[in-house]
Amino acid sequence: MLKRLRGKLFISIAIAALIGVAFSLYANTTQLKDSLLLFPYEILPLILGFVFFNYVLRYVRWEYYLHVLNIKIPRGESFGIFMSSLAMAVTPGKMGEVLKSYFLKSLHGVQMSKSMPIVFAERVTDSVALLIIAFMGAYVIGYEKKIIIMLALFFAAGIAVIANRSASTKIIHLLERIPFISKRIVLIENAYESSRAMLSGKHLLVSTILGFIGWFSECFGFFFVLEGLNVHLRLLSADFIYTFSTLFGSLTFLPGGLGATETSLAGLLILAKIPKGAAVAAVFIIRAATLWFAVIIGAVVLSYMQKRYSVALNGKLSTEN
Repeated sequence: MLKRLRGKLFISIAIAALIGVAFSLYANTTQLKDSLLLFPYEILPLILGFVFFNYVLRYVRWEYYLHVLNIKIPRGESFGIFMSSLAMAVTPGKMGEVLKSYFLKSLHGVQMSKSMPIVFAERVTDSVALLIIAFMGAYVIGYEKKIIIMLALFFAAGIAVIANRSASTKIIHLLERIPFISKRIVLIENAYESSRAMLSGKHLLVSTILGFIGWFSECFGFFFVLEGLNVHLRLLSADFIYTFSTLFGSLTFLPGGLGATETSLAGLLILAKIPKGAAVAAVFIIRAATLWFAVIIGAVVLSYMQKRYSVALNGKLSTEN
């Protein structure tokens, strides 16, 4: 597992390098260099602090979900499992985060079909939180809101179906006619029960609030990046640009949203009449402070977890129990 992770990291780094070269040429290398030299790097710890606070709140949500599903493990171990999953931020759709379920199964025998829906619930509540922030920003700056409303309705409909046991049961029974699914129907039913528990009533509300506060904190980080580059946008305008780009990148299912997120960020900044050099510099700095900061933390903690618990991470992830 660790060897495959390193391979993915190298591939993602190579892709990021190519993207960096392309953006540098687009922005004019001299303008980009001037913008990066202008940036006051003494505020970088503050920016990283806002970003790390998001990780902490996401860990709190992870603990909350474990409690909802009655999965009991030591807090320190749980923190290590969660932080190690940040290394998987460069996997398509972040689905590599099922590493958390792999740890739970290896260390405590928790069925992966029971814990894997946590990853799904995290993605859903992250998306809902980002949509709320994006809508707030779009409302303030008067930007076209239709696409955000459509996305919100899509997620609302999905959550409503999950919360409705009768509707979900009918869908599962229909899917049971497919041979591939019928062999795994028990696992699917277990996964549904876990998903329903986390995305219903107060659990959905609590996790969405945690996601909202965490992502708003990361938006503050982006706001300070812009301020450091002498780019002055209203906070909610910066929030809209950051959250919309993050959502767009995640919906492409590209590893870490590479390419899609950067293009969206730069494009929206340029539409806001920000000079190309400053726009691309902002993209480089915020992506280093979010995506690559997470990968570095995750890789370090994952290496520690492997040594500390001697977990056989070289096997393939499996949803089999």
